[in-house]
Amino acid sequence: MKTLTRILIALLAVLLLAAAVLQLTGHGYFWKALRYTYLQGHNTAHIDDARNFIQAPITGGPPQPWPAAAAPRPLSDAMRQYLQTHRSAAFLVAHRGALVHESYFPPYGPDSRTNVFSMAKTVTTLLAGAAVADGLVPGFDAPLSTWVGEYAAHPQGRSATLAQLSAMTAGHEWTENYYLPLNPTTELYFAGHAAATVLRHGFERAPGSGYEYSSASTQLLGIALQRALQVREGGLTLAGYASRRLWQPLGLQDASWSLDAPRERGGMELAYCCIHTSARNMARLGQLLLQEGQWNGRAVLPADFVRRMTSPNGQVDYYGHGLWMDPGHSPPFYFMQGHLGQYTIVVPSAQLVIVRLGQWRTKERGRHAVIPEEVYLYVQEALALVGGPSKQAAGR
Repeated sequence: MKTLTRILIALLAVLLLAAAVLQLTGHGYFWKALRYTYLQGHNTAHIDDARNFIQAPITGGPPQPWPAAAAPRPLSDAMRQYLQTHRSAAFLVAHRGALVHESYFPPYGPDSRTNVFSMAKTVTTLLAGAAVADGLVPGFDAPLSTWVGEYAAHPQGRSATLAQLSAMTAGHEWTENYYLPLNPTTELYFAGHAAATVLRHGFERAPGSGYEYSSASTQLLGIALQRALQVREGGLTLAGYASRRLWQPLGLQDASWSLDAPRERGGMELAYCCIHTSARNMARLGQLLLQEGQWNGRAVLPADFVRRMTSPNGQVDYYGHGLWMDPGHSPPFYFMQGHLGQYTIVVPSAQLVIVRLGQWRTKERGRHAVIPEEVYLYVQEALALVGGPSKQAAGR
């Protein structure tokens, strides 16, 4: 018994020492990450983690039902099996503005809100376009340092623009990783001080000189937008602006946006991720992009801004501004993408919008080095649903 007691005391001492070291070295967020991932049965952030964070409401407008399709189109057996195997929550296909397929997988349904992760990066870019249209910022190419004075004296940071942050070409120093427990991305997600986390990092190359995917870049864009909003209208937040400029005009269902801390402690939206919303809402946002920002006869966003978003960023041909894409595919498409396989895919020439939400995805690459092969499977399935090109014809 004494030996067991000594062992338990030694283990407790080791844990206390480890806790002290983590805290003193600025890695205290590890315990929150552990609690909200492994201790909830996951090895990374998951789509049902809204309860782990303070949520800011995104308020929808009067419902605008989707036009009824002539007849719902069934999925192929192979696709349904694939979606079930990869623990999907939802799979939707809209064609010419009407839902032609809608599947949900228990316990999820049409009103379920799940974390769409980095598809929020696209929403943040859409809000940047709205801010330009509303005169809150002078232009998409305005310098970040106009609002984020912390970089005004930085030799590279002072010339970085909002557009470059959206395009991942700003040159901000960052390491993107979703699984290591001690790294900047985990700190950004769990530490409760998103602005301080990203502003601690400088710029490692000249803005516009290269591409590197970075959640911190979108968070910086969110910081600039938040400050620009509050210059014009004190108290206006990213979630409030999303309600006003996107959710209400499009008649979207209510949603929420995770905050890094309570508002009274200076908390702000995790702009690079963490909007909790429905599959139908994401399909509507995809439809807005397909319609180049037009909705019910009015310009919700400028068409030229949407065209810029959906075009390659000048450094790589597979990323635009807040959007992934394959312009060389037949037919070409672009898409929002989030951790664990959250997708909203737009195929303009076929007037298709495809949404897949779920718990897991494969990282298998096939015809493209950086785009998951399953994206092509979803495009092929949707084309088959509406009588588009065959699977063979849809390849690169």
